[in-house]
Amino acid sequence: MNYLLPIMILVAVLQACCAQKITRFTACLMGRGPTLRLDCRYMNITNNPLRYEFKLKRKKDPETILSTINLNHFNDKYHNRASVYTERGLVQLHIERYNSSDLGQYSCTLNIPEDLTINQTVAINVSKERLERCAGVSILSLKTSWPLISLLFLPLLQAGGFF
Repeated sequence: MNYLLPIMILVAVLQACCAQKITRFTACLMGRGPTLRLDCRYMNITNNPLRYEFKLKRKKDPETILSTINLNHFNDKYHNRASVYTERGLVQLHIERYNSSDLGQYSCTLNIPEDLTINQTVAINVSKERLERCAGVSILSLKTSWPLISLLFLPLLQAGGFF
């Protein structure tokens, strides 16, 4: 019997379910202007390069804001307003001078070439009622060790007379 085909199918299924997955897609306003920030968080266990695409759907067909999946596509309307920040596990889209014409359904699509997975896509509705300010950065939320945090607060504790 030929066992190669079932083994290849099993490997493909295991890699597809574990290689990449969008875990969370959120939207918030930050800074002055204001700037809309869309966080597309994903789980990735490979070192292959990431490709992404952000789209906005209002009433008709979705328009691509920014894409590296489709040959580094920029929408003319967002060319000077949209920028992307990436790090492992996070792709952020920033839209400056956000206004009411930018309301609608945003989608984030991720693709990691050379993985045996299909594109992962998730969407979020952005409306004035549900849009909140982005939370500030907390020292406790950073990947910082407790000894380092205590060293940072040691001068404050000494100035307060606790040490």
